Amino acid sequence: MKVLNFANLVSGAKLATLATIGAFGVSAVSAADWYAKDNLQPGHDPSMVRFEDGYALMSTNNNLQLWTSEDAYTWRDHRATVGGVPKWAYTYAPKTEGIWAPDIFYMNGEYRVYYCVSEFGKRNSAIGYQATTSIVPGTTDYGWKDHGHVFHTKDGTDKFNAIDADVVRDTDGNYWMAFGSFGLGIQLIKLNAKTGYQASDDKTVYNIARRTSKASGGAEEGPSLIEHGGKYFLFTAWDKCCQQGPTIEQTTYKTAYGRADKVTGPYKDRAGYDMANGGGTILMERYGRYVGPGGGEAFQDLNRVRFVHHYYDLNGDKYNHIHIRDVVFTDDNWAEMGQPFLGRYLSAEVEHGALTRAVSGDLAITRSNTASNGEYLAYINTAGSKIRLPMNIMQAGEYLLRYRYANGGEGDATHKVTVNGKSQTVTLPPTGSWGTFPEKSIVMIPATLKRGGNFIEIEPQPNGFFSELDRIDFLRVIRDTIPANGFDNGIRVRLTDKDEFAIKDGGYAIFENVVTDSIKSDEVSIQVKNAAAGKLAIRDGAKNGTVLAECDLSTAKAAANGWSEASCGTLKRKTGIKDLYLTASGISGEAIVGNILFKSAPLPESSSSSAVVESSSSEIAPNSSSSELPVALPTVRPTMNYAVTKIPNGYRVHFDNAGAHQAYLLNPMGQIVSHQKTNGTDIEFNNLPKGRFIVKVK
Repeated sequence: MKVLNFANLVSGAKLATLATIGAFGVSAVSAADWYAKDNLQPGHDPSMVRFEDGYALMSTNNNLQLWTSEDAYTWRDHRATVGGVPKWAYTYAPKTEGIWAPDIFYMNGEYRVYYCVSEFGKRNSAIGYQATTSIVPGTTDYGWKDHGHVFHTKDGTDKFNAIDADVVRDTDGNYWMAFGSFGLGIQLIKLNAKTGYQASDDKTVYNIARRTSKASGGAEEGPSLIEHGGKYFLFTAWDKCCQQGPTIEQTTYKTAYGRADKVTGPYKDRAGYDMANGGGTILMERYGRYVGPGGGEAFQDLNRVRFVHHYYDLNGDKYNHIHIRDVVFTDDNWAEMGQPFLGRYLSAEVEHGALTRAVSGDLAITRSNTASNGEYLAYINTAGSKIRLPMNIMQAGEYLLRYRYANGGEGDATHKVTVNGKSQTVTLPPTGSWGTFPEKSIVMIPATLKRGGNFIEIEPQPNGFFSELDRIDFLRVIRDTIPANGFDNGIRVRLTDKDEFAIKDGGYAIFENVVTDSIKSDEVSIQVKNAAAGKLAIRDGAKNGTVLAECDLSTAKAAANGWSEASCGTLKRKTGIKDLYLTASGISGEAIVGNILFKSAPLPESSSSSAVVESSSSEIAPNSSSSELPVALPTVRPTMNYAVTKIPNGYRVHFDNAGAHQAYLLNPMGQIVSHQKTNGTDIEFNNLPKGRFIVKVK
């Protein structure tokens, strides 16, 4: 395996490729860790629900076929859950040909599937539901019971249609069901949580969305509702659906949304227009080979909102498949659509970003066998073109953006990369070829990310040289702490109402892309509550991976703020980028876990000297106060005969005597930014970005 240096990442604003990185000692990530592939899970009008050990999925026109998955990527088929259309349905839709558009929702202690039957092109339609206490086939409480009719419409009488049901729970604990298609569009009724039928205390049918344009033909259906941050979000499908195979080009399906203060509306789009009067902000529409992304449903996962929908693969079989995406919320609580889930959470395939093209042909989605998921963006050439990548990040802190690109030209290309409003210019040296993305074709970009929604924007900076872009991975730089509530996913885990992480026996949590080389100590401990016995283990790469450290909770000792602290011994194999799995065994009930701590080891003696400098715009201010140094670095020795002085956009290290001198520039994380040598008296560091740096000399 190739040895890389993730410490020696940047030289001012210019970022080095892996080919130029020296041997300071982080092991390279293998190709399997970054190369993604879509699993092409079939489905139409999909619905998902999260349960303790994973996910359940249903889709339309297959007798309520059930799929389950532990990871939302690899699915197990449990076949149809009914033998056919239930007899009661023919009363309302005598010519129905099947069961459509199921909606799975956990309600009143059971999993309910609201489904519809309808005569195609008419409003002879009805919604019913079936339920089971357990959604896992083979368990004691698994078994579906049909509860029959909930609501119906009649052709020639009703101006809306009882199809495409979707259930939501409001902040007061009440349940509501949205439904509808064409005509008067999307309706909403209140449900009785106990019976599952329409509530008797409110019989109103609320009209919450309607297409009013004659050009649209009233084409709006497939509603989905979810609450987030005290607001209610309504997602709907617009325009022409379901043309696939040889007629795929006729599909114009897309996804639009609005939000409201109350579940009954009004739902307004980002421009302020009411969805009941034709409003709606487009979230997804056709791009590249992905035709008709719609028919979707938002659902609450452990620590994020996700959206499952179907699309048609223009370059593949031309039939329906599903994507599962994060819904990413802005600081002012508007929704944007994140990446399709391809097995990893801290990764972005740039072709799935929101693409703004300054000219036709720019930002072309292009095929390559060496690109992750077989696609990348070419022709990132024109000022005004932009790639926007919404990302949910579960742990706030310092990250490295592993930026995989190709530059087949003879000179450096540059991109402007903006993370949550803060921009930097990234230099992309030649990689030797176009359209190929080997391990060495990356740069590392330092960034600070927040917990929750983050937004990365990429713009070309035309200077005569261009580059192509495949993928960005988000690597978390860990020095002393991993907060347990910053996990990416897992099973038998949850967040409490106090935002604390809880884990049950047999559970695990995933922490992707941990840069272990930056961890400053091998000694590990874990903060816990409510656990008198059992073990927590930190494992390498899988729930059954190599144990890197193990904690016996029975030995935990009282610590501050009501926590106990369990020692886990010494962390093994502390090198490279790892997915860490926190697993639980022998625990009764559930354990509350605070932080995974890497305790500071005693500082080694050092013959080197260091000083802190601050870079604000182009202002450089030297400061040799040892109290401001990170604890992992040695303090300044005043006997060293050197001085740090300000120069434009950087600073100079001057030695009193000529000789073989070395100077290192480090960031506050202790990572080497630049390393310079001289046989004379002066070393310069130029073109620095804003920030705080440490000079270390030898």
